[in-house]
Amino acid sequence: MLDSDVVLPADDDDFAKFKQLCESKESWSECYSKKNVTVATKHQENSNVKLLRAVTSFSDVSAGTIFDVVHDTEYRRKWDHDMIKMDEVCKICVNNTVSYYAVKCPTPVKPRDVVFLCSWIAYPNMREPKEYIMINKSVSHSDFPPKSNMVRAISLVTGYHIRPTGPNSADFTYLTQFDPRGKLPKWVVNKVAEFFTPKVIYRIHKAARKYVAWKQNHNPRLKPWLWPEQCRLPMAKPGQLSAKVDEVETIDETSAREENGTNGGTSKDPIVVSEDEEED
Repeated sequence: MLDSDVVLPADDDDFAKFKQLCESKESWSECYSKKNVTVATKHQENSNVKLLRAVTSFSDVSAGTIFDVVHDTEYRRKWDHDMIKMDEVCKICVNNTVSYYAVKCPTPVKPRDVVFLCSWIAYPNMREPKEYIMINKSVSHSDFPPKSNMVRAISLVTGYHIRPTGPNSADFTYLTQFDPRGKLPKWVVNKVAEFFTPKVIYRIHKAARKYVAWKQNHNPRLKPWLWPEQCRLPMAKPGQLSAKVDEVETIDETSAREENGTNGGTSKDPIVVSEDEEED
């Protein structure tokens, strides 16, 4: 395997670059501002996929709870109703794991799936965190090749920056550059910023408000994202992982009509919401 194929854990530079994107002020074009959520897009060099950023603040949930929600796969099965499947596959170190995620899309758009490396850190440490950062990016795994009934999407970068502002409040930034692949109609792409991203934020907020009560009855001491000694995932085997994303056939989905709406997207990498879902 070539060095360029090797999947490496995120390092301090990767987290610093992600944080810089979350906090940068220049060249962003605002496309949505409502209910304390601001969404903006930014063109990236050498890519036709825009970078998208949503910024908000929560006054009724802690930063630690939000961090738990975006990690807890078991809880995700309760509130992510469009998820088809999610498997935590392996790890390459204590704070870098590989997962598979598949999600439903509205007819006639095919379901999407993604294999991704999830990397996270708390500064200065997990005991007294002043900020949390979580980054996801697509990788390939030999046991999870593309399927004929799904389109293998690519997360160029997706993640969260969470900063506590009090014991029960936090600033929250969601940033993504996500390529759904396939030959999608233009309206689907255009609606991502104006429709999907705010719904991502509202759904995470709603899930976070209910998490503490739920967790008390569901393995309350099990949080391997905080305590790595609890992680039972196997180490990745040589040759299983590649930093190169899988090559897939381009599927024409231009028969999709605008009245169908769209509910596709990303979390622990992807999060998907329905069009009629509103913030409480």
